[in-house]
Amino acid sequence: MHRPVLLALFSLCVSSQLNFADNAVIKVERAWIQAVPQVSDTTAAYMRIINLSGSPLKLTSASSPAAKTVEPMITTRKTQGGQEIMGMQSVNELVIPAGGSLELKPGGDHLMIMGLNVHPREGELIKLTLRFAPGDQKFDLEVPVSKEEPK
Repeated sequence: MHRPVLLALFSLCVSSQLNFADNAVIKVERAWIQAVPQVSDTTAAYMRIINLSGSPLKLTSASSPAAKTVEPMITTRKTQGGQEIMGMQSVNELVIPAGGSLELKPGGDHLMIMGLNVHPREGELIKLTLRFAPGDQKFDLEVPVSKEEPK
């Protein structure tokens, strides 16, 4: 596929808006999934989710036909013996403050995609469904796969 076509697809996929039934608005920007080697059965999705409403929202879960499970994760940090140790922890929700945003990025909070059914290659688009509370609001998007964060 030619580079201009990929760039056009990328811009369509990385900035999407959703109006929920209760008039809350979500906007997703800079969404991407990390390309991984064939031997890996996990990857991660990153994006910026903007809550344009006056009420907090919670990202409660996600799913993709490309994987068995997709879970919200936080990055944990603790000091042990003078060394900082980083880890990950699955959480039930990630809060998006009213009028604020949630940054899902490498080295920080992210969506962990586990049990890959397919190995996404750079340039491909992967369907991802985000679920928000209050209620069970769903937001479908197609996310481009990249080896590194798009500039």
